Amino acid sequence: MTHESPSAPVEQPEVAPSLETAGDLMTTAIVSVAVGTSVRDVARLLLEKRISAVPVLGADQQLLGMVSEGDLLGRSDADRVARRDWWLALLGDGQPLAEPLEALGARPVEQVMRAPVMTIEAQAPLREIAEMFRVYDVKRLPVIRAGRIAGIVSRADLVRAMAAMVPQPATKASLGGLAGMFAGMMKTESRPPALARSSTAPVVVAPAMTADAFLTLVTASKQAGQDEAVAAKDQAKQELERQVKAMLQEHIDTPAWNALLERARSAARLGENSFELIRFPCDLCSDGGRKIDVGETDWPTTLRGEAAEFYTRWERDLRPAKFGLSAQLVDYIDGIPSDVALSLTWRA
Repeated sequence: MTHESPSAPVEQPEVAPSLETAGDLMTTAIVSVAVGTSVRDVARLLLEKRISAVPVLGADQQLLGMVSEGDLLGRSDADRVARRDWWLALLGDGQPLAEPLEALGARPVEQVMRAPVMTIEAQAPLREIAEMFRVYDVKRLPVIRAGRIAGIVSRADLVRAMAAMVPQPATKASLGGLAGMFAGMMKTESRPPALARSSTAPVVVAPAMTADAFLTLVTASKQAGQDEAVAAKDQAKQELERQVKAMLQEHIDTPAWNALLERARSAARLGENSFELIRFPCDLCSDGGRKIDVGETDWPTTLRGEAAEFYTRWERDLRPAKFGLSAQLVDYIDGIPSDVALSLTWRA
C-alpha cells in the first residue's frame, strides 16, 4: 500500500496595497501642538519624537499653521544671535542662556509658525502631490479630509510609493485611473422604451368659474413662488459648497500664474495701481472672512486651498520685489459678506 503525502499549501503572492492617493500614502499618527504652545516646548517635542515639523491646531482642531526646525530659528537678526542649534541648548544642562535666546524660547508657536499652510485633499492623486512638492519646494503636506487634517504626506512617502509600483498587465477587472474612467464612459446607456402614443385624444375639463376657485389659484401661485425661492436658495447654497470644495482641491500651476502676472503688467500700462488676482467665497477662509472684514493683520492665516497658494506665491516671488497684496470683501448677499478678492498692488 502506498501512502501519498498531503500536498503543501500553495502560497499566494502578497498583494501590495493600492497607493494611488494622498490618503493612501499619508501618516495618520499625527503629532501636533496647540496654538499657544511655547517655542521651547515645540523644540522639546521635535527632539523627543525625532521629527522635523508639526502642525499647529486651534481649539477646534482646525489646522492653523506648520512649524519646523527651520522656523524655530526665527527670521530676524536678533533671532539668529546663536548660529548653533539653539533649541538643544534650551534643553541642555541648565546653563544660563543669552537674553535673546531666552525670549525666543518663550514665544508662542503662532509667532514663528508658517501660515497659511499648503494642504492637499485626501483623494488627490500621486502626480498632484509630486507637483505640489515641486512647485512650492516643501517637504511635507498636511492631508485634509472633510475640512480637518487627517494625516501628513512627505516626500519620503511619495518616494516609497513610487518604488512600490510594479507594472502589472492591464486586465478588464483591474482597470483604474484614466482607463477606468474611459471604460465607464463607454458603457452602453440603457434607455426606457418610448411610450406608445395614445390614439385617443385627452378629455379637457373646464375649471369651475367661481371666486373660490380663483382664490385657490392665487394661493397656489403664491405657494409656488415661495417654493421657487426656497429652491433657489438651496441651489445657491449647494453651488457655494461645490465652489468652496473645488477651490480647496484646485491648484494654480506656473503657466496660469505667469499669465496672471502678464495681465497685471497690462493693467499697469493702463495706469492702474492694482490687479485682482483671485476672487473666492468667504467660506474658503477658515473664519468665514471675519479677520479680513475687520482688518486684522494675521488674516493670511485664515486662507485655505487655492487662496493660500496665491498668497504663498506672492510671498515667495513678489513680496521681495516690493509688490503688495491686499484682501478685501467685494460682495455681500442680504448684508452678509459673500466674496473676498486678493489684489496685487504696486502703489508708491
